[in-house]
Amino acid sequence: MRFINPFRTRKPNIIMILIDGGGRKEAFNKIQFYQELKKQGVFVENLITYAPYSIGCLNALFSGMNGNINGVGGYYKSYSFDKKNIFTLAQYLKESGYRTELDFVIEDVLPQQGFDKIRTFGKDETKEIDLVARHAEILTQLKDKQPFFVFLDYNKIALHLARNVIKKYEDFSKEYFRNKEKNLSNYTSWLEESTEYLQKILEKIKELRLYDNSAIIIFSDHGESMGDKEGEKVHGVFLYDYTINCWGYFLGRPFPKGISIKNVLRHIDIMPTILNVLKIKPKENFKPMQGTSILPFIDGNGGDLIAYSETGGLGGPTPSPEIHNVQCVRTNEWKLIYNKTNRKKELFHIREDKEEKNNLAGKGLRVEDELWEELQNIEQEHEKINKQFKQ
Repeated sequence: MRFINPFRTRKPNIIMILIDGGGRKEAFNKIQFYQELKKQGVFVENLITYAPYSIGCLNALFSGMNGNINGVGGYYKSYSFDKKNIFTLAQYLKESGYRTELDFVIEDVLPQQGFDKIRTFGKDETKEIDLVARHAEILTQLKDKQPFFVFLDYNKIALHLARNVIKKYEDFSKEYFRNKEKNLSNYTSWLEESTEYLQKILEKIKELRLYDNSAIIIFSDHGESMGDKEGEKVHGVFLYDYTINCWGYFLGRPFPKGISIKNVLRHIDIMPTILNVLKIKPKENFKPMQGTSILPFIDGNGGDLIAYSETGGLGGPTPSPEIHNVQCVRTNEWKLIYNKTNRKKELFHIREDKEEKNNLAGKGLRVEDELWEELQNIEQEHEKINKQFKQ
């Protein structure tokens, strides 16, 4: 048994740090700090996002469920979160005696129920915010309010992308899509910048003597296109691994050091994991979470999970910002993608074809039928739950 819960008499603080848009593995694997950090706790190598954009991913994370159930099943659906039938992570923690705070780039895109205080620092690309100083001050203030739950957003990668890609190029700009190496080099340097922020925040956590009484979760919500597929400048249009396959760390006293989990896990598994650590039972009169605790995986006893993802691009070849029109199921070895608009299927043997270049759909492989059945079962589960709760 590798996982131990040392908090028998004292509740741990929960510190979550988002590296927004930092999920691209091709760059992540080149950065020494992130590789060294794996030694300090539990590293989740394949953390699959529900949606490859912040709103969809984080609403799923805070509810432990897919957007088709929590109500946020499209870019423009952030105001459709089902507050009546969902008890969020912040609500569980507040009810358990936690001080709960959120610091995010903009307001009204994440479920706000359960937070004692919500801070925002704006999305003005011309304004530089010292996030180290800002977040260090928040942690300092919270030191005397333990136990606390705080969610901190590092958004500098998104700012670089807004300035240098989104505003500069069109969805099919040849200049961008023909320069993947240059794009990747730029992105890697922006991800490298996040390490200075993380180092200083982790140092501050230790300086405040919070590290040994905290569960610290550091993760990315999605990756980015570097011009891989025409029509997707950054993220949110397609469901290839360069945007949906992210990473995560579980650090601090509850978690063992030097453990890497290669199995597919999901952002919707983070909330059940926190509740599991705190021995909080999910409420029965609210919508059920699809996520599961990762603690059995830490012990080496986890099974094979199927990750479900969706998106509907603001642009690209089949835009659908109101409701997701592209969906996929992913296992440790295979992925099936289905576009509802053009009815196109793509099947990839991920283990052998990491860049997803060889589409095996329509080749008569049995796994395609099996994954298609899984996709239908997930949709039926969504419909069943929503019907039960009359959404």
